[in-house]
Amino acid sequence: MHYPNHTSDQDSPEYHPSSVVGSYWHTGASLSPDMSASTTQAFIEPHANFPLNSHVRNPSAHLPHLSYPPAMGPSGFSNPDQRVAPPRGNVVNNKVAIPRLAAPTTSRGRRRSVRACESCRQRKIKCDGVRPTCGQCTYHNDRCQYEDVKRVRDQKMLELLAKRTERYESLLRDLEGDVDAPTARRIRKALKVKDKKTARNKDDPDDSDSDSDSSVGSLEAVDLVEEDLNRNETTRAAGFFGKNSEVTWIQRLEDDVEQKTSGPSSRLQSTSESSAVVSQAQSPLVLPALLPSQVKKGRDLPIAMMNYHLDDLDIPVLDDDSDPMTVPPRELADQYFDAYMTFVHPTFSVLRKSTFTAQYMQFFNRPTKPPPKWLGILNMIFAIGCRYCKLMDPSEGSAWEDGLVYLTRARHLSLNDNVLFEHTDLQQIQLEFLVAVYLLCLGQINRASKFSSMALRSALSLGLNLHLTDGRTHDASKEARCRLWWSIYSLEHLLTSMHGRASCVGEGLCSVPPPLPFEEEFFEQPDISRLLQDRAFREAQLRPTLFETPSQLQSGPTWMVDCKPCPALFFYHLTDLALISQAVLNKIYSIEGVREGASATEYRLQKYSLRMDRWLAKVPPPYQFTVPEAGPWSINHAQLDNENVPLARERVCLAMNYYSARVMLCRPCLSQTHTPQPSNGPPVQDANHRAKLRTNLATDCLQAACSLISILPDDPEIPWLVRMTPWWSVLHFTMQATTALLLALSFVCFPESNPSSSTSTSTSTSTPGFKSNTGWASGSGSDFSTPNAFVLLDTDIETVIAQSKKALRLIHTMARVDPAARRAFLLCDGVVRKLAPALKLDLTDWPNAESLVGGAGGSDGHSSREQGESEDHGGGVADYGSRMEGLEELVDFDGGG
Repeated sequence: MHYPNHTSDQDSPEYHPSSVVGSYWHTGASLSPDMSASTTQAFIEPHANFPLNSHVRNPSAHLPHLSYPPAMGPSGFSNPDQRVAPPRGNVVNNKVAIPRLAAPTTSRGRRRSVRACESCRQRKIKCDGVRPTCGQCTYHNDRCQYEDVKRVRDQKMLELLAKRTERYESLLRDLEGDVDAPTARRIRKALKVKDKKTARNKDDPDDSDSDSDSSVGSLEAVDLVEEDLNRNETTRAAGFFGKNSEVTWIQRLEDDVEQKTSGPSSRLQSTSESSAVVSQAQSPLVLPALLPSQVKKGRDLPIAMMNYHLDDLDIPVLDDDSDPMTVPPRELADQYFDAYMTFVHPTFSVLRKSTFTAQYMQFFNRPTKPPPKWLGILNMIFAIGCRYCKLMDPSEGSAWEDGLVYLTRARHLSLNDNVLFEHTDLQQIQLEFLVAVYLLCLGQINRASKFSSMALRSALSLGLNLHLTDGRTHDASKEARCRLWWSIYSLEHLLTSMHGRASCVGEGLCSVPPPLPFEEEFFEQPDISRLLQDRAFREAQLRPTLFETPSQLQSGPTWMVDCKPCPALFFYHLTDLALISQAVLNKIYSIEGVREGASATEYRLQKYSLRMDRWLAKVPPPYQFTVPEAGPWSINHAQLDNENVPLARERVCLAMNYYSARVMLCRPCLSQTHTPQPSNGPPVQDANHRAKLRTNLATDCLQAACSLISILPDDPEIPWLVRMTPWWSVLHFTMQATTALLLALSFVCFPESNPSSSTSTSTSTSTPGFKSNTGWASGSGSDFSTPNAFVLLDTDIETVIAQSKKALRLIHTMARVDPAARRAFLLCDGVVRKLAPALKLDLTDWPNAESLVGGAGGSDGHSSREQGESEDHGGGVADYGSRMEGLEELVDFDGGG
């Protein structure tokens, strides 16, 4: 039989053994000589003479070339049981022709592209992978676009989602203050996931030497009371001081300096020496008598030792046998009345000025018997005015120039024993408020806080914190009640910033609108009348800075920049700033802030900083105390130093309140704490962000402190301070700034390094530098690898020292007439003298404590009296509160009364 596909050996293609074995001899690869005869015979029966061994040795030489495929089974696969026998014809020399294998070709098929473009993928056609445009897209004139691999796509998506999450979290924090309480709690709960991780890191024993978060370094133990304040009369008189009080700051500073400069024995000795100096001019706050067990254990200095206020002094009830209805001579009464209305009323608009002035004139022109409460209010006005006049000229004195006389009469008239059991009215609220202001002027902040709280509770009982819609009440009367409420709010905020205790005032307490920036005589004008009658219009035009929306924050100056300057406009801006500052106390220096975690605190630090910047931008030109568009640290001294310039006092008051709020806001970041870092590898990005935030805010704290001190003259005089500053709180503002500066100097003297990064070499962080007394030149490194405390340059240290010296000179000047200032100076002077050796300071031209002996309120008889009363009486703890020298001996400098 002839096979058309059969060829001779010469022209047959080369045979591939693998194909034959796979087709015909599926077991041929395993053939061996010992195969069974039956199996072999089945394959070679047509060729009996075919040698088996030759087939085994060279099977390719005997197999014919066949074009037939192997037999297929029903399923299409080859069936091993249906083998095809080799053809019998055309066999030469008993050999089977085997097709020759095809010659290998050097050409290879087109390689498949690694990734097809998106256009070819959609059309499901082959793509040659040419970039930037493949052949198919070039032919069809399509846009050729290659998608990233999955790993790159996932990375980009992760980055995009992270940015979206940050924006969403920022939006939620912005909305937290604008929604109702349940929704705000849900927002805080949703944002606590990251805070829980931070809280776990805080419990790490390796980080026990450092605070939990760099941006809130000085807020530790904000929810603790570290000593028993009910131990004796002195500790009860001082009361509790919170973390935002400068008294707590200086206690921490004094304790740190003592621990780093001396041991416990020398610490007690130095404290006793300072107490001996203090005892020559004030009450004996002897440390062993106050807390003997605490001294033995080497604990922190008791807060009563660091309290420069005068609450430990008794307020006597003068024996005034005259008629309580008696008033001073008309000339002296006018002097006191004018002093109050000129210097106090613009800050605390508790009275309806036009109405009360008319009543005052009527009282003297046509003598009548006014109500006791009205007369009590008048006596408190006389007391505050008398205090002002006494500070202006302490050399002259008479029986009428003792403010305690008017306080005693007010007590007899309307602060008698039954006042706590009577229902309150507006005049009672005004009286309680004025008593609080007078006690504040005397340095009695603990007692002032009690009367301020009484006035606040009385105001809440009459609903003064809510918007009044009664149509029967005159608009001017409504506005007077509104200003009364905001006066109480401002005073409560001021006292809270002094003692640091929790206060119930806050942005969520009241719905009463902000006070109008116009005087009462202009209420009849159409535009102003609309503000009084249209609540929606008033809320839109007079929206507090704290509650402004993001779009309003980005807008330019408001319409109030065109308002004419007046006391009402000044009062409006003071209350607007007080709202922001009180929010700082409620949200940062509070248990709520500790519970919500560090991330919320960091966000609020930045938020309130922006709000203060916005407040500064809204100050109208007549009251601006900075150079326009030059930042908050460029003070316009030409408008502040000359008291003859119109509205100079208002600018100084606004500036001192603003920089005091800045110091209080940024004070938590002015510490030597550091963010704990991993033991290996570079610092994480979050740690760097927190460290930069703390460094920036610590810089702002020192900038604000230096700016506040720079407002005051280099050679201060008491009359200038009383005329140009809020004299009832100027010592508080000055001590805030001074303590912040001394803290910075203590960090220079006793630097602390981050243990986790002590072995690594790192570039310096952003370091503040002064351009002038009020400006900083910030130098930034290329890397921020060590998130530790900020570092002061040499020029910075010189500026801080110069401002500290100026501040001590100012406090020393006030100490001549104010015993609270004398106590404050002795505290600061003691700290400076302990820091002087490390700073290499020459204190010869610094003010000293020796010149204060026998100063304000002091006499030679006081020392002997105090020495006799400083003995321990029973139980080892002296009860000094009831045996101290009376307040009249410190306040009435000439013994009048």
